[in-house]
Amino acid sequence: MEVPRDILDGAEGPLAGVEPSVFENANTITKWLLSQPEDTQPQLAEAIFQKLLQDASQSRQYHGNGHACVRLCSFVQLCAKSNDKALKQWAFTEALSTKLFHFYLEWYEHDPHRALRLVLDVLVASTTSNPSPETGKAIKAHVLESLVSIIARKSAQQLTKSGLQCLDHLLNKRVVDLTDIALEYRAVEPSVADLPSLLLWRAFAFHLFSWMELTYVCPLAGKCLVHMFQGLDTASQDTANPDSAGFTLEVWREWLQCASAQNPEILEGIKNYVLAPVFKTNRDASLRLLEMFNRTQPLSDIDHDMTDQGLLLQLATLEIGKKYGLVEEPSSVDGVSQQSTTKTITLQGDLLDKLLAHPSVSVRSSAFSLLVSSQSTTKPFSEVAFNLLKKHLASFHADYDAKIRNDVLGHTKNLVKRAKNIITVAQRSFAAHQSAGDGVGPPAKKKFGPEIAFKDASEARGVLTQHESFLAWYMGFLKNELLPTASYQRHITAVKAAVLLLRVGKHAGATDEATDEDMAQLISSDFTWVRLLLDLLLDPFDDVRDGAATLLTLLPPNTVEPDTTNSPDLLKVLRDFCVRAGKLSDRTGRADHGDGAARSQGLLCSWLRKPDSQVALLSEILSRVESKISKAEDDLGHAAIESPVHADFAAISYVWQVLAKQTYSDSELDVIHHLQRRIFFCARQIWLTIKHVLCDDSPEGHLPEELEDIEGLDTKDLLSYSFRAVHESSNLLRLLVGTLRLRKAAGVPYPPLDVFRETGYLTFEQLATLRHRGAFSTVSHTFANCCQLTQQLKDAYPDIDVSENLLREWYQGAIDCIMTQASTTRRSAGIPSLIAAVLMANAASPSFDEVYGTLEEIGKKSVRMSETDGSNLPQVHALNSLRDIFRSSLLSKKAEGYLARTLHLATNSLRSEVWAIRNCGLLLLRSLIDCLLGTGESKASIESGWDGHSVRISYNKYPTLPGVILGLLRSADETLDQAAQSGAAEAVFPALDIIRRAGPPDEHRSELRKHIEGYLGSRLWHVREIAARTLCSFLLQEDWTKEIGRLLTESGTNTNRLHGTLLTARFVVERKVDLGVDLKSDSASVEALLEELSQRQLVFKHCAELQAACLEILNLLASHGCHEQAAKAVMSRVVAERSGPSSALLDLHTSLKVVYDAVSCGDVDGLRAQFLKTLKCDVNTAARMLELIPKAWKQVDSASARPGLCRLYLDACTMSSAPEVRTQALINLGSLMDNILSRGQATELPSVQQLDGLWGQLQEGDINPTLSCAIVETSGTIMAVLVSRDSGMPQNMDQRLSGWGDMLSECLDVDNSFDTRYAAAVALRSFFMAAKSRIWGTQYLPVLSALYSSLIDDDDEVRAAAANAASSVIGTPAVAPAAANGLVPWLQEQFGESEAFRSRVVYRMVGQSSPSQEQDGRELIPAEDQLRRALDFDDSLFAAEEQNLFIDEVRETTRWRGAFDARSSEASLGCLRTWVEAGLKCLIGLAKKKEDGPLGWTSDQHVFAVCARILLCAVAITKTGGGEEDTGVGGLLQEFREVGGKARIHGSLLEMSRLETEA
Repeated sequence: MEVPRDILDGAEGPLAGVEPSVFENANTITKWLLSQPEDTQPQLAEAIFQKLLQDASQSRQYHGNGHACVRLCSFVQLCAKSNDKALKQWAFTEALSTKLFHFYLEWYEHDPHRALRLVLDVLVASTTSNPSPETGKAIKAHVLESLVSIIARKSAQQLTKSGLQCLDHLLNKRVVDLTDIALEYRAVEPSVADLPSLLLWRAFAFHLFSWMELTYVCPLAGKCLVHMFQGLDTASQDTANPDSAGFTLEVWREWLQCASAQNPEILEGIKNYVLAPVFKTNRDASLRLLEMFNRTQPLSDIDHDMTDQGLLLQLATLEIGKKYGLVEEPSSVDGVSQQSTTKTITLQGDLLDKLLAHPSVSVRSSAFSLLVSSQSTTKPFSEVAFNLLKKHLASFHADYDAKIRNDVLGHTKNLVKRAKNIITVAQRSFAAHQSAGDGVGPPAKKKFGPEIAFKDASEARGVLTQHESFLAWYMGFLKNELLPTASYQRHITAVKAAVLLLRVGKHAGATDEATDEDMAQLISSDFTWVRLLLDLLLDPFDDVRDGAATLLTLLPPNTVEPDTTNSPDLLKVLRDFCVRAGKLSDRTGRADHGDGAARSQGLLCSWLRKPDSQVALLSEILSRVESKISKAEDDLGHAAIESPVHADFAAISYVWQVLAKQTYSDSELDVIHHLQRRIFFCARQIWLTIKHVLCDDSPEGHLPEELEDIEGLDTKDLLSYSFRAVHESSNLLRLLVGTLRLRKAAGVPYPPLDVFRETGYLTFEQLATLRHRGAFSTVSHTFANCCQLTQQLKDAYPDIDVSENLLREWYQGAIDCIMTQASTTRRSAGIPSLIAAVLMANAASPSFDEVYGTLEEIGKKSVRMSETDGSNLPQVHALNSLRDIFRSSLLSKKAEGYLARTLHLATNSLRSEVWAIRNCGLLLLRSLIDCLLGTGESKASIESGWDGHSVRISYNKYPTLPGVILGLLRSADETLDQAAQSGAAEAVFPALDIIRRAGPPDEHRSELRKHIEGYLGSRLWHVREIAARTLCSFLLQEDWTKEIGRLLTESGTNTNRLHGTLLTARFVVERKVDLGVDLKSDSASVEALLEELSQRQLVFKHCAELQAACLEILNLLASHGCHEQAAKAVMSRVVAERSGPSSALLDLHTSLKVVYDAVSCGDVDGLRAQFLKTLKCDVNTAARMLELIPKAWKQVDSASARPGLCRLYLDACTMSSAPEVRTQALINLGSLMDNILSRGQATELPSVQQLDGLWGQLQEGDINPTLSCAIVETSGTIMAVLVSRDSGMPQNMDQRLSGWGDMLSECLDVDNSFDTRYAAAVALRSFFMAAKSRIWGTQYLPVLSALYSSLIDDDDEVRAAAANAASSVIGTPAVAPAAANGLVPWLQEQFGESEAFRSRVVYRMVGQSSPSQEQDGRELIPAEDQLRRALDFDDSLFAAEEQNLFIDEVRETTRWRGAFDARSSEASLGCLRTWVEAGLKCLIGLAKKKEDGPLGWTSDQHVFAVCARILLCAVAITKTGGGEEDTGVGGLLQEFREVGGKARIHGSLLEMSRLETEA
């Protein structure tokens, strides 16, 4: 490679005139250098070095291939090996090594090319092989000082990645060791100079941990931590080594745990880059570490107060150990011979059992991963592992958190793969042992795979049976998860898991593309499976429908053939299902029913293997669509109610997806082309029929006058019919023309050219006229596809006219729309989508530049208010089109080059007289800001602004951006007069927002700052506020207190400017705190700020807003630990002396200051007096004081203050009738009493009389919903206080408990709001967490019943609070499903002999709320009434959603059946028997009258729930009774099974009916 001539031509000095060929590589350079006179060689070498360094630096800027760096390093290395002493001495000089080192740091940080490793090799040679040892030491010292400074954050430049890479290399080459690092760290960081060795290394380790937050640095920081651990661990074995004194594995564990607790995000980095390398290279240390982790406190006793991060770290460590073969699964008896005698750690099954039900999502997920992970995919599972999976899988499948369900599915894939692989290996091993003759001989030599060896055939058979049994259980488990009563979470997880079962192969090398034929056969031969999946095709959730369709599609063709002996004809079943689904879809018109009916047609097409049958099916559906459209053309109103077409259009879409995958003969293509033209004709006709509905400007929909008298038809019915018709027909056309994307081959069913052309014109017309946002969103997608496909028409249609340019026609039509179409309530409707679609074609004509130029020209045309009435503004359409371009993911990258021009256009639009143009310009500006800064930030991150370090915008990438921002501020200055401030604010806000979020650019920095500081004096409060927030970006890296002082001085007596400056001070303090600055450690800045404020108190005195702003700063400082400094401020005296009108804002901050001052001196009585005084004057201020008191006093947490605070809250409730005051006081009181109860300090609690008085007072006065919830929430704590009294407990405590429990049950009713239900759950949590280890009498039954009800609530937050309460009762932390499973047996154990409990069990079994004390089982709602209500199907278009989608009636009855006792009183048991018998007779009668089958009457979840209750209760009575009456129930069950089998009753119900009786 030759050096460019222009570089050499610029060379001066010794290298002038050197031929370019000399610099071809290091060898030619060195050869030329050695040919020069010896006395000039060092000088020439230095000149060459500088030139090569310059070349390498230039290469870095353009991301070169590293050749320049190789040439540079090789030249230095060759010089170092030279026989010439002077040249060799030059190559080892400190200056040369230092330059190379800093060159490496800067380059590698931004462009880590592998050639840079040569620089590190040069540095290693310079330090270890230097002819001058002193120079080598100096180089080493400089390098080490730089690296340690970088790691300790003492370096001015953030070159962390390159620094850590260098340190890792030097440690690997043993150039430096831990002793060197420790000495340098003491020198660099004065605060650790005198620390003991162990504390010093802890501080250094935490610097490395902190760098792991950066993903690109994390692996390198992990390598350095591994070096440190191994070095300290090795040194700790040497008792004479003082550097590692005190270092143990327990210390290392504590460091890891503290680091992960401080920043949970780095746990994954610790796992992958710290623990994994240690386990991979050091087995002895790994085993010691794992043994310590397996026995230490957090894992051995998780009931203690331990953070989740400790558990997560231990689980992560054990999981890594398991993957490296160091940890074994829990096992009672090892069924597999151990071929290796190496030591391993065995997990504890009982502890994993607890962790799999832990309330923390992360802990549960990690425990599941630990259980199923393995080093080998052919290592058998233990029986304990299988039992744990059977126990806990249901809870994981029902989890509300989608992340944990996806994690579990990922682990489930490994679980299934491992189980299948083990079965295959066991079968092979079993066959090999048997073929040996006696079944005990040695197995045949395996051919591949790390397979485990079995001792004999019996062991192989045992493992095979065990794993096949588990897979059979798992299939049954998944089938039960698909029942109609199961929740969405269980449905979607089970469907995805079933897909995994079919797609995961049996062999280690199998791919996931092929279907497991055996699993497919198992599903297709079980008609219950097939029916469940067919019913799920009409599930309300789209992903469940899609998963069920995918599963059914995976069934191989031969499995759907009729089997006359065992199973029904699945093809006939599917045809019947399609008919039923179509009728249901027509009856309801719902989107989910329509999609399910369409998917069933698509499935039918895939099961029909003959192309003629498939095409016939398409033609049949088309005929049905044509008939419905004809009806709609004649009578749209009745068609909208009776004959919706969206399902049929969707059905054609699914069928076409099957047909498009095949190729056809010419005659078949003619038929298909005819069908394609019919499809387009249907789409066009339905558009013409409903066009007037969707093109009306009314956003609520349009009901034509002639349709108003049709019974049952309203606006939403007609709008839904019209939208869905266009939506599905447009989707169908998109699929139809999308066939052109298929690779050209003979027989591909491309649509005819006229169909494509007319589709484009139709979608163009729709976009140009539609006003329904959802409709033109769909149509725009179709039109974009048409535009893109215009670029490949020549390939599909070779005979197309070359002069035809559809894209150009559509573009010109879009421009015509811009110029002529009136502005509407939808602003520009589909016009921006037209422009964006044309650009998405990425065509040469019209090009992006042409389109943008046209839009820019239209957008910048000025218009005056006098010239327009606002109805025809092309500028609006042009600006909205540009906005759509920058919002498009496909176009925004190309549009970046036009960003500066668009900024100019948008800012100019803000000056328009017409509001619509200004508004569109502002919206465009917002989109440009999103393009610059991204849209992935959270709202909190956006509002907080720049952090002072990160690069949010590369101003080098947009060199004109700083000038544009400056121009914006200048233009706003010119118009920012009193008459036009609001308009100018529109212009200035986007500019300020860019600087606030991205930081100020270096260019024009001072002038930008000057303008922003000027806005601090604006007359508009919101302008001052945004300017103050923006100014923070300038002050974060400066002496901010000094700058605040300067701004205060420059403000003089200008009230607005002073107020803006005070806002700036507050925002800077807030931002510093957000960025992790500890104000208590930065006391100098706090003192300086307070001094600046105190010097200007007399100026503030005359303005209430200034005093309020100043007090707000003092309160902010006090809230972050500086309450003592804030309390000393002289502001209080100034406030006391103030004159003039009162200010609500000032009164508020003055009162809040009183709270902080009381905290600083511990004066609760003074606070109470001031609060009561405020309460008389201003209820709102008093409420804010109450809100602040707990947060402020939390900083001191004084035991002497707690009783006084309780009195304050009690006084607030009794002396005020204002709901907002009482609400906050109750919340505070409840929280405080919870805290006191947890400490066991009963003497600090209010007396029984005080609490009784409080309860009585709360019944008086106004009670709003918020206060009602607060009363309910606090009632739990009050009851806990009452029952905690060893003496002085009220006489009627049992009655109170019962009444309170009934009240909570009412609050937990499904029809109540979330706030009410959550308040009841919190009350239960407070009560049971304080009332641990009590003697539970029957008076607690109503409360415990309410606790169970909260565990099955629909909302996950309610269930989580209830799970905390239930965990206190059952004694084990558990997630809600596990807690519910544990609570019922606990209740049975505690109250099994109680008739009241037995009566409640009966009520729960039949799906009713628990009875009150006066009720018994005689008030059960008859089963036939329940069935009658369930069979009353709601066929309205928009069905009301169930209040509780989590509860599963089958699971509830099954759970409580376990607690059913036949010894119940004759009243309740006899009533249950009567209820069951009547229910069974009703079921038998229904089965005789109505045939069931897929999508039959038992497919409805409500009907299925009642049927399941009846059958499960009947089985329970039959199992436990044994009397004559129970024989009657048994006979009815037998009759139901016989009748149900003939009537095709749901297979799951038939299984329930014989669940126990046939055992």
